[in-house]
Amino acid sequence: MLTRLRIRNYALIEDLDVTFHAGLSILTGQTGAGKSILIGSLNLILGEKASMEMIRSGEDEAFVEATFELVATVPEVLTPFVAQDDPILLRRQVVRGGRSYAFVNDHQVTLATLKEIGDALADLLGQHHHQSLLRTDNHRQLLHQFAVDGGLAVRYGGSFSTLKERAKELHSVVKADQLSAERRELYRFQLQEINAARLEPDEEASLGEEVTVLCNAQKLRDTARELSYSLAEDDDSALNRLRGMLKLFESLAELDSRLRDKVVQWKESVYSLEDVAFELSRYGDTIEANPERLTWVEERLQLYRDFSKKYGKGYDGIMTYREKIAAELDSLENREERIAELQDEIRKLKQEVYKLGREMSEQRRKGAEALKGKIALELNELGMRGTKFDTSFTPISNNTGVAVTEDDDPCLAGEDGLEEVEFLISPNPGEPLKPLAKIASGGEMSRIMLALKTVLAKVDRIPLLVFDEIDIGIGGDIATLVGKKLKVLAQNHQVVCITHLQQIASFADTHFQVRKAERGGRTVTEVVKLSQEERVAEIARMIAGKEITDLSLEHAREFLRGAAEA
Repeated sequence: MLTRLRIRNYALIEDLDVTFHAGLSILTGQTGAGKSILIGSLNLILGEKASMEMIRSGEDEAFVEATFELVATVPEVLTPFVAQDDPILLRRQVVRGGRSYAFVNDHQVTLATLKEIGDALADLLGQHHHQSLLRTDNHRQLLHQFAVDGGLAVRYGGSFSTLKERAKELHSVVKADQLSAERRELYRFQLQEINAARLEPDEEASLGEEVTVLCNAQKLRDTARELSYSLAEDDDSALNRLRGMLKLFESLAELDSRLRDKVVQWKESVYSLEDVAFELSRYGDTIEANPERLTWVEERLQLYRDFSKKYGKGYDGIMTYREKIAAELDSLENREERIAELQDEIRKLKQEVYKLGREMSEQRRKGAEALKGKIALELNELGMRGTKFDTSFTPISNNTGVAVTEDDDPCLAGEDGLEEVEFLISPNPGEPLKPLAKIASGGEMSRIMLALKTVLAKVDRIPLLVFDEIDIGIGGDIATLVGKKLKVLAQNHQVVCITHLQQIASFADTHFQVRKAERGGRTVTEVVKLSQEERVAEIARMIAGKEITDLSLEHAREFLRGAAEA
């Protein structure tokens, strides 16, 4: 849910910081106070296009930041930016000159990514168009969640995914069959050459070190022997002198016990140097020139260099190439058998996908009828008695579908079933049903969306719903009913509603007032959370206008009591 909205230098807003809560939040205020500015800022943070007119006069940039907390599974689109239970921080900056920047948890993202994230977090329902239900891609998903058994959907998805994988593999095997006989012979020769070389993972580096030693054998042997002689064998060697000085040091330690630890260190140093001298002497004896070994090592290194040019850099590159040609040869040499296996498996998978798809289609069509009835009831209650709702089913297109029958006019299947789904609506009696995305916006649209959201509340996973202009053209009992439905909807979603009607405002869990103020000689928009008594005064204003009387205050209290009882 949305927990915090910060806005700076956006239109009339100088600096605004609003904390939101779960349930139903209502925003009210006089016409022109800036309620539409809040909707605009939400649109901006959810990925809509920016405009320079958004920036407050005299400022260089506008800034909008929204914090969301997820109470369910993290949507897939957010997994690169956030872990489970972590807050989500969306930020948008619009800079004079036409530049706009978007961030998700301080990761800069494209506008397309921000919009995709916005689609998963919020719906703005009304005259603005950040609405999931206006995108036909979501219709099938919502109907699917409303009507189709979850286990059936999982089985279909698994079978369809396997079908696509096997079809892709068959294409690769058939394509591989087109390799020429000369190519196959080349692969066989290369594979044999690599296998015969018996390469080892770290051999090339080891051989390089050995070449250095063999090329410098005389210098290594002479220098090692000279060091060993100077260190330990000469009468005036370093060790002899250190041993003599040690005796003198020991005599000092007998006079001052504080030096005893240093004497021990000196002795250990002498022992270490004795070991070094011994190892140098032995090392010098083991080093000898070996021209034959040097020749073999250099030839072996040249083999690695030649293979690296032909097959891939170093041992890893050569082995990767070997695995590739071995797999291709295996595929070629067993192609007929594998092609037959794949064709048989694909035939069975198509039958399975078609069977499961038909079952899903039947459940969807039954669910569509149930959805039609439920939405008709909702629309009737919302004062839209003549409005009709239905669902259209059209075959999957050739561009995206996979044929799962062998008919002259085959049935096509997609990732989510055998048909495309689209919601249709006719807002006025006598008018034909049209796609939901093409109906008029405004209060009529908001009420239609309220009906849809109410029916689909338990399967619609978008956490935040914002209703704007939902009260256009209604009043009285219908307005009260709209308030009730918003309250019910707020049990499954966080709901924010902008309204001019006291009937709707009375149902708020949290009530905000949007108002204008003057600061530093300039007009600014403010948003204030109202206390219970302030709510009474605001609803009284909505009833009576500027002249608030004792009667209008009493009426306001009656509205609040009635909403609480309802």
